[in-house]
Amino acid sequence: MSAPMSESALPEPGGPHVLSGDQVAAYHRGGCLFPIDVFDPEEAMDWAARIEALPVDRLAALPAPWTQKTYILLDWLDAMMRDPRLTAVAADLLGEDLLVLSADLFHKPARSAKRISWHQDLNYWGLEPNDVVTAWVALTVAVPENGGMQYAPGKHQALTAHAEHKSDDNMLTKGQEIAVAIAPEEAVDVILMPGQVAFHHGLTPHASGPNLTDAARIGFAIRYAPTSIRQTKGPAMTARLARGTDIYGHFQLEPDPPAALSPEAMALHRAVLDPHAEFGYSTI
Repeated sequence: MSAPMSESALPEPGGPHVLSGDQVAAYHRGGCLFPIDVFDPEEAMDWAARIEALPVDRLAALPAPWTQKTYILLDWLDAMMRDPRLTAVAADLLGEDLLVLSADLFHKPARSAKRISWHQDLNYWGLEPNDVVTAWVALTVAVPENGGMQYAPGKHQALTAHAEHKSDDNMLTKGQEIAVAIAPEEAVDVILMPGQVAFHHGLTPHASGPNLTDAARIGFAIRYAPTSIRQTKGPAMTARLARGTDIYGHFQLEPDPPAALSPEAMALHRAVLDPHAEFGYSTI
């Protein structure tokens, strides 16, 4: 397991930079950085409206969870996660050549009891090194009242033991939860407006509560990694090249996604997720 990057090991310049040196240092120190203005609010709200209009019953009947690697099913989400406005920020944290290893849609309907327990994104992922950045894109307002995230800054130095407590109200596939309690005073609320993004290290503990409001809370969580990262265990993951070039070839690269919700898109989505079925899709 690699140590977090020090300020002396920041990515070499390779394109226009968005973050200041202080912001990059703050990310590496605390394991999170937010809010960062990336997309126009109107764009984000349009994406949210399109998600609200999806045939959810039809998608829920798919063999694999449609909310995981959703960009394969919805090509406009693929375009969003590869947008230079977003990848430029990730490049400031990881370097110019970037993969997307996974991306999940988190939709909490109005008055939903759904929550997410305290966890680290990389708990089930066998990666070396653990240099993964999650970009959580707010498509709606995200505040404590509607189930916005909380971070535990500074606790991203190592993988923490997790226990599994699967329940109907937990949105995580195995109900995984950090075995060590996070005290309330260690948590910070992640408040985002539509189009803003929160970035966190793959080992930064985070959680979210239920939606107590009359409107949906929608976010898209994208896991970026440098192309040099390797998988050391678990079922084979595929990846999407998001920026730059991949000279390493450690992952099978996913093709451009077919038309949204087409039979071809659904077939590709199933082929990519099927190897992870026996692990409850927790390894992707």
